[in-house]
Amino acid sequence: MIVNVCPAAVSSASPDAIWSVLTNPQKFEEWADARFVSASPPGSVTPGQVIHLAAPELGRDWPVRIDVLDIDPQHRWIDLLVHLPFGVQNHEHITLTQTQEGGTLVRLN
Repeated sequence: MIVNVCPAAVSSASPDAIWSVLTNPQKFEEWADARFVSASPPGSVTPGQVIHLAAPELGRDWPVRIDVLDIDPQHRWIDLLVHLPFGVQNHEHITLTQTQEGGTLVRLN
């Protein structure tokens, strides 16, 4: 059985403000429950980049690896492949859409 869930949230922050966090691996800790470890190559999110995080749970840091598959700054979306412990992989397509109020609709699917 395949389950497809598409969480979404609305933020009062502007799309530009959220995009600046999503495209800076060192700021991933602001939206993910994990500590930034490294990015190769260093710098802003770019296709082919590998980002390493450590997720604290049950008294230890669990390794999390994120492969940046693709990014479209003009349309504000990023494709990531997240490698979690125990062989779990999660493909994330994150999109940002400005709301009429100037905030942002954030979708993960």
